[in-house]
Amino acid sequence: MYRNIDLSLNRTYWKYEGNACYHFMRPHPYKSVEAIKPKYQRCGTSFRKDMSDLVRIFKNRYQNCKYVIALSGGIDSELVAETFYKLNIPFRAITLRLFNGRNDYDIFRAYEYCKKRNIDLQIVNLSLDKFITKVIPSAVEFGEFTHSLSQVALTYLFSKMEPSDILIFSGHNPDFRDGTAGWLEDSPNLVKYAKNTYRNFFTFTSLEPIFIHYAKNYDPSELGDKNSAFIYEAYPELTERTKFTGWEDNLDIQRNYSHLLDQSVNEEIFITWK
Repeated sequence: MYRNIDLSLNRTYWKYEGNACYHFMRPHPYKSVEAIKPKYQRCGTSFRKDMSDLVRIFKNRYQNCKYVIALSGGIDSELVAETFYKLNIPFRAITLRLFNGRNDYDIFRAYEYCKKRNIDLQIVNLSLDKFITKVIPSAVEFGEFTHSLSQVALTYLFSKMEPSDILIFSGHNPDFRDGTAGWLEDSPNLVKYAKNTYRNFFTFTSLEPIFIHYAKNYDPSELGDKNSAFIYEAYPELTERTKFTGWEDNLDIQRNYSHLLDQSVNEEIFITWK
């Protein structure tokens, strides 16, 4: 059903007005942006089956690569890992530990998940000094990040990859603005960063069928703007948890260092279909 879904690495799915040939970097001055794939509409009746079908196709396309799944402790990344695990597709996991453990309350779930299943987990420590002096400048240069230091921090994981590795992120399911589904720009800016630094990047939760499952469960009264019950119904073996970002204890970091991000646009750019 989904064999014509775009499963290419580091794909781009937006167009900035003012750029020729759908170039993926933002022009200056910025005017507007739109998603360029046909508007997402398709999904099956089973969230888990759609995930499994996509993972199988992905594995067949990239058989000579090694898969590295970034685990945050959240349910989005864990359901991706669980799909690989149940399909007996080998992978290793990687988790970012922030600023001497400020997100330990969140990432302990990633540790527990991997320990229970005997999955190799690498915990990468990122110091505040390295974040300020190395990671943020690199993210601005190669990814044009404007607002989200949490997304910026994730770029550090690319430095831990080998050339044959595919770093698989999750959580890039729909953002919402006035009930409209799309992506806040700093999420797909990870694609810019990967392309500009010649790294292999992929995310399943931004693909058409999975995106639509999330969008159908839009609930502005819930953290993350979605009711996650459909995930736990599809993956009952996974532990239910409170929705965290891992940055609840880093609001001072966002406040004190967000001025180091790209200041070329004032608004937080939202990418959707016209």
